[in-house]
Amino acid sequence: MKYDAVVIGAGPAGSSCAAELANRGMRVLLLDKKRFPRQKLCGGCVSSRINPYLPKGWQVSILNPVKGAILGFKDIYEKRKVDIPVAWTVDRSLFDTFLLREAERKGADVLESAEFFFFEDNESFFKVITSAGVFKTDFLIGADGFYTKVGRQLGYRRRQYFRSVEVEGEGNLKEEVFIKIGVVSRGYFWIFPKRDKVNIGIATTGKEQLPEVLKECVTNGSPFNLRRTGKPKSWPIPFSTKREDIHLGKGKVVLVGDAAGLVDPLLGEGIYYAVRSGILAGKFIADGKPEEYRKAVLKEIAPELIYAAKIANLAYRFQEIAFRMGKSYAIEQFFHLLSGRENFKSIYMKGLPLFFLYMLESFAKKTARSIFKQGRL
Repeated sequence: MKYDAVVIGAGPAGSSCAAELANRGMRVLLLDKKRFPRQKLCGGCVSSRINPYLPKGWQVSILNPVKGAILGFKDIYEKRKVDIPVAWTVDRSLFDTFLLREAERKGADVLESAEFFFFEDNESFFKVITSAGVFKTDFLIGADGFYTKVGRQLGYRRRQYFRSVEVEGEGNLKEEVFIKIGVVSRGYFWIFPKRDKVNIGIATTGKEQLPEVLKECVTNGSPFNLRRTGKPKSWPIPFSTKREDIHLGKGKVVLVGDAAGLVDPLLGEGIYYAVRSGILAGKFIADGKPEEYRKAVLKEIAPELIYAAKIANLAYRFQEIAFRMGKSYAIEQFFHLLSGRENFKSIYMKGLPLFFLYMLESFAKKTARSIFKQGRL
């Protein structure tokens, strides 16, 4: 069977892309190796800036509004609250299924439990070989996540990623998220409310033994009466720190979402960029201009990831200073980021002078302590 476009992977990026393509009159096939609803390893926190990009009714997947944050470092905690949600925690199985059905409602053909194997370029079209048969298409969209088979066939390899582990538990968080730094070399420990449960996790680019670190954090590292109820599960989170890390495909083969590396290297947020890139790809592919999609991503999304990387390099290298900045500046700024009133570039540019001020203050204190210790004063 011949399609205008075939989308591999029905996560937020793939379903958003398929819905956009179908809405613009293209004949689209959306396939995924899983049957929906399916479980998805993810903290499941989406920022409120995503709302304009989602179809009406997606709120059925919301578990908790996020109206505050608690930042931790060692045994010190700083709390901030706001009046309206800056984010939501969602049930990923419901969220992803809603987006999949929306694409189907818009006119996309959907194949579940259909595994993609490889594609062949026949110059005038692609042959897409799957467990459900062979399909012909003019455009092929890889939305197949970290382990993207589409991207690998193009020669791409993902070298940067967070190692993450999460577990379901119980705790007394309801409308706040907890973020703790200082427990791993480059990353953070989190607790996200999930209705009457909590999602507990940790992510790092370092070499720590995450199950042991997670166990210690749950046992000793928080004031939230945590109790683990599930089994720990791990997964990788890709991210990009420069334009060269972003893989957007070649010719009429396009990559979106995690498959393209569109995840920020500070917070590890990927759902927002997945939906945005999926919609952008659908828009430009429908116009027959995949190169314009790549230009748009490099112009609109890449700078965000690059400045997030600049913040991450400072925050994870100087975690005590990052915590002090969080108390005086960063928490409110990230509330603005999540609600779309700020971006990573503006936060970085405004925060850099303050960071250097804290650095000088820290250096002065260490120097003074050293002088007193040596008996020179």
